[in-house]
Amino acid sequence: MAMYVKKLDHAEKDSLLVNQAFLRKFGVRPSTVKVHFGGWSRQLKVRVSQNLSSDTIGISSQSLEGYSLPPLKYKILVKGNNVHIGPVLGIVAFKPGADITVEKVKNYNDYLRPYSSIQGLIYVCRADDISLQARKIRGYYYSPNGTKSNWTLGTFPFPSALYRRAALNPPAYKALKRVLGKRLFNGYFLGDHFNKWKLWKWLSPHPAIRKHLPHTRKLQSRKDLDDLLSRYSAVYLKPTMESMARGIIKAVRSGDGYQFIYPENNKKARAYRIVHVGTKEVARFLATLLREQQYIVQQGIEMKRKDSRGIDFRVIMQKNEQLQWSCTGVIARFGKKNGIVTNFTSAGFASKGLNALQGTYGYSRNQSLLTQQRMIDICTKACKIFDAKGGNYADIGVDVMVDKNGHIYVLEVNILPDHHLALYAKQRDLYLKQVAKPLLYANALSGFKTSN
Repeated sequence: MAMYVKKLDHAEKDSLLVNQAFLRKFGVRPSTVKVHFGGWSRQLKVRVSQNLSSDTIGISSQSLEGYSLPPLKYKILVKGNNVHIGPVLGIVAFKPGADITVEKVKNYNDYLRPYSSIQGLIYVCRADDISLQARKIRGYYYSPNGTKSNWTLGTFPFPSALYRRAALNPPAYKALKRVLGKRLFNGYFLGDHFNKWKLWKWLSPHPAIRKHLPHTRKLQSRKDLDDLLSRYSAVYLKPTMESMARGIIKAVRSGDGYQFIYPENNKKARAYRIVHVGTKEVARFLATLLREQQYIVQQGIEMKRKDSRGIDFRVIMQKNEQLQWSCTGVIARFGKKNGIVTNFTSAGFASKGLNALQGTYGYSRNQSLLTQQRMIDICTKACKIFDAKGGNYADIGVDVMVDKNGHIYVLEVNILPDHHLALYAKQRDLYLKQVAKPLLYANALSGFKTSN
């Protein structure tokens, strides 16, 4: 049932005020009940009030210990002598030190489109506005107002489920993880979640997935580079922690040395620049590279091209209200002309995945549907392996490539995917579906079922 919950300033200390109809939900009238509101809970005396409307209950202000109780409609679950008010859902949307304003918070309006079915308290916060000792979070809560929406500042308890969209520092992550467990999703802090090397180590032991992974090694010396170049005409050096093609270098043999090919992100510049390194200098070159960060060396896939643009696919994998992995959509990404990466933001573009399979690969519609389903099946298997590793991921983007022979490779997994990719592909319906899913999942995760 959905009811309003009021914060009552003049109510008796530690009391829950209800009407007679609500009281009948307990069967035998209790003298006290334990009330739960997100991470806050307290034993309260039950008092009957004639002044509350039939769709309202009240909590004494003193008992809320300084927490805000926004005037919203909440779902109320009565289980024995426990009253659960919710859901209480949080989004960590801003990294530590970021400027958080109402205008910036409004960027999350689209995420709240399913609010009418979720109801309750949903708030957006910054990572360093989480008080671990007090178990309080300062942020902006959402309230619908006709065709508009309002965001209001408040102080809230830890949520029933927390969705990470920005970096959490290690102490905050560990403290929240202890309290929320798997109700904290997409939740590893920056530097502790899986990176490109961990991705290989996690997935490669599984035969059904391994054949869809480019051959990968941790780059530690020239030997690692030479071993892979003895097997493949080109390899890629990739920083383990970067995304959006930052830091990627293509490497090939060239006479008595090497060519290291760097993509140019400037839209007006040529697609890449080449650095020649001799055999005697390559060890020093690699040592300098590795001084900055860790790298992997990976088999180069002969990518399919259209009008000299390389193509890969973003498979949007999300957990649904049944707490199961599902694919929300597939988007094709075309890179810069003659480029060595498919980072479409550098003079590239995006389109619907099926259209690209038909137009670029020349597949029939049936072939395209079968290829796309193969991508989804491979990505679903990978996602289930992530679950087995102990984290809870529920909103990720898997980058896959289909080579000239139609073989599918998993290139990378993004646990903070850019949801605007669907808009770049002119698929607003897909975008709206994608941004709505995490809160629908969080609602199911918190134990509050979405109403029909």
